[in-house]
Amino acid sequence: MNITIDKYSEKNKGDFENLWVSWLTNSMGLKPQQVDLDEVQNPVDKYIVGGGMAFYANHNDQCIGVVSVKKLNETEYEFCKLVVSESARGLGLGKRLVQKCIDYVKEVKGETLYLQSFHKLDVAVNLYKKMGFEDCPAPKGMLVVERTEIIMKKDMY
Repeated sequence: MNITIDKYSEKNKGDFENLWVSWLTNSMGLKPQQVDLDEVQNPVDKYIVGGGMAFYANHNDQCIGVVSVKKLNETEYEFCKLVVSESARGLGLGKRLVQKCIDYVKEVKGETLYLQSFHKLDVAVNLYKKMGFEDCPAPKGMLVVERTEIIMKKDMY
């Protein structure tokens, strides 16, 4: 299966919102908060303009996964809103998207990458641990959403 992971472009406009909101409501049984909707509807304004990035996994011109990187300050970043479509699960795409975030943070000389998650996502949390993320308190400047139960970080150097 030929899957590319691309930075945001107009061809993926709307894909972030469609995938992420569908996953949160249908798979997790949760409603997005307004801050979530603002971010997934406006990835350029909410991530890219501030020094982060949004990444899209595409297969045959269809978006099957998304993730974003948010710049918290000069050295700290957070990856947010990782989701892989149901049809693409089990292909290692989540790991590839997380690695893309790690590579991006290294490329921009960031020192630490954070994430927020919750216990129900045990497969994802185990993946993060295997990739070197450790439990930690929230860093200054991180907007912790209501549903967050776990905060983790990975030091880049």
